[in-house]
Amino acid sequence: MDQVTKNNQEKITKRDITISWIRWHAYAEVSANFERLQALAFCASMTGILEKLYKKKEDLSRALKKHLTMFNTQANWGSVINGITIALEEKASQETENKEESEELITGIKTGLMGPIAGIGDSLDFGTIRPILMGISIPFALKGSVFAAFVPLVGQILYMAIVGLFMIHKGYSTGKESITSLLSSGKIQQIISGAGVLGMFMMGALSATFISLSTPLVISTEGANPIEIQSMLDGIVPNLLPFAVVFAIYLYLKKTGANYLKVVGIVLAVSLLGAAIGLF
Repeated sequence: MDQVTKNNQEKITKRDITISWIRWHAYAEVSANFERLQALAFCASMTGILEKLYKKKEDLSRALKKHLTMFNTQANWGSVINGITIALEEKASQETENKEESEELITGIKTGLMGPIAGIGDSLDFGTIRPILMGISIPFALKGSVFAAFVPLVGQILYMAIVGLFMIHKGYSTGKESITSLLSSGKIQQIISGAGVLGMFMMGALSATFISLSTPLVISTEGANPIEIQSMLDGIVPNLLPFAVVFAIYLYLKKTGANYLKVVGIVLAVSLLGAAIGLF
């Protein structure tokens, strides 16, 4: 018996889970408040599921209150918590004993997973995927491509839909073991490492494209043609000076921390001094 057939027999269908994800995806960042953060959105995403599982008004009311406690995670990758919760609620609704223990288990798993999942999701979505999409699109948009201006928006929507739907169905199909198996498999780390390499590649390409730095220095030689330093550097590696500046700033930030205002001040001072003495 495959998993889908089994799930259909247990009342919750794939359509129910997809509708639950749509509600979560629509309201996750809309209903946030300082008291319970995303609790309202999470509870709203569970309403259809809980109505199918709990036919008694008292049981439904108790289940809804359980999901109104404080909850906060990264909405996209956090969909796996919704899937796990649906699977646990389905099993809890069939139990006649130990209901309090089941409720504590569901609340504990939600609380324990929301922090780590938020860290993974923020690193991938906002720290890697989005900058890569922007980095690919901006050069084409600056050249007048209207299509390129919409690529980040369309790409982000498609990415979130694919990942969110996969994660909630993965969470439901494998239950509370899903996130453990996902993390222990090392796939998340492989994705982060691969995206990080691609992101560094894009940042290098952008720095070579948008940072303009050259030197007019010329070395005069007696009885021969003068040596233009910039031509010599371009012969070694094109855009070597912009690369050197980016690499120097990277090393400085890595050593001293995120002191961006100090970096801007140093770059401004060096640029003015270099222009004044004819170095740049």
